[in-house]
Amino acid sequence: MATRQPDRSLPLAGGLLAGAGLFDILAGIGDLGGNVYVSLHSEGLVVYDITGWVWVHVTTGVLLMATGLPVALGRRRWGPVALVAGAVAVVVHLLFAPYHPVDALIVVGLVLAAVRLVVRHRRGSRPDEPVSPAGRPSR
Repeated sequence: MATRQPDRSLPLAGGLLAGAGLFDILAGIGDLGGNVYVSLHSEGLVVYDITGWVWVHVTTGVLLMATGLPVALGRRRWGPVALVAGAVAVVVHLLFAPYHPVDALIVVGLVLAAVRLVVRHRRGSRPDEPVSPAGRPSR
């Protein structure tokens, strides 16, 4: 009889979410230093103030950390909250991708991998159904 390995998808998903949140917080704090984005148009220079977006990134980073840690500890009820937090983080990073494409790519990749693990764990966590000798669930 084969022994069943413990499912480690939730701790990994929580670690990925917490790592993405930490990366987001550190990148946001690094941008608070007063980086100015300027673009040249036919009318002249346009200066972009991204301070509001920086605070949005710090907030999403804290949200990802706050949902990633309980998920990493195996709290199943935090799965849907992690999915919502991941969706918010992906939308924020896709909107901010023209200014920081590498940061957006890293965080979106980590969050999507974590969301995939959470969804797969939720699908596989159905209660054990009795199985007939033919290998199909009995009715």
